[in-house]
Amino acid sequence: MGGSLARYDATLPVLDGKTLALVGVAGILIAAAVAVRILPAPRVISAEEVKQEGPRIVEPMQLLGRGAALRAAELDEWIAEERRPIFRAARGQVFSIRGCPEAVAWLDGVEGQRVERLLGELRHGTREEALAALALVFQLARSTEWDPGVLASIPEANAARLAGLAGDWLRAWGERGARDPLLAEPARAAALLYGRLMYTAQHSRVIGTNTAAYERGLKTLSELVGLDSGRRTALGESLQSRHPEAMRKLVLDSDRLRGFDAEARTAFPDLDGECGG
Repeated sequence: MGGSLARYDATLPVLDGKTLALVGVAGILIAAAVAVRILPAPRVISAEEVKQEGPRIVEPMQLLGRGAALRAAELDEWIAEERRPIFRAARGQVFSIRGCPEAVAWLDGVEGQRVERLLGELRHGTREEALAALALVFQLARSTEWDPGVLASIPEANAARLAGLAGDWLRAWGERGARDPLLAEPARAAALLYGRLMYTAQHSRVIGTNTAAYERGLKTLSELVGLDSGRRTALGESLQSRHPEAMRKLVLDSDRLRGFDAEARTAFPDLDGECGG
């Protein structure tokens, strides 16, 4: 028996230090591979989850409401550093308008021209900057005169000028905003404001209506909600879910902007074109 064991031991290979080291490394690699298989795979964030990222500015509609002045300074930190001083100055100017000047007169002034240029820059920025731009547009509509009836020197132009600012914002952000948790409600509000302003421009004449304003407003809203293409846009779906009567009248009413005007009056009663007076 002892001789057999001796003969068996003699057949075993003798491993030197280098070979033993290689065997050890191989064992470690095999163990690591097994461990990786056991560990759960990292979760991949889907595009849908990215799209549903929540707003980082709480209660964004407060920045469009009558109490916006209380929170407007919060927007400064969301503006790109290179234009933050310009925004801060513009914000101060817009929120300090007094005396209810006509919209065109204020916008054609030095301060107004600076604000209009800034609005263009903000529309091409982040979604937070887009919200900041819309906050300025709403405050302009709140603090300037655009619906005093026939008493204004250029009644149609005042409403149409502000509508142009709201329309530019909608063309840049209406569709994207409707899909964004931060901008979905502000985008609907912008559409209502646009319709209200264009409806006012349409009906500002003593005799008859401004057909050009009506056609321009109808064309813009139809494009934004998808009536022209026959396929409702994300903004159109959003408006249909929250303001179905405005959408119904946009399609069927003889005065198709009237529904947006009525909904805007209900949602923003202080936006009366006479600075809440």
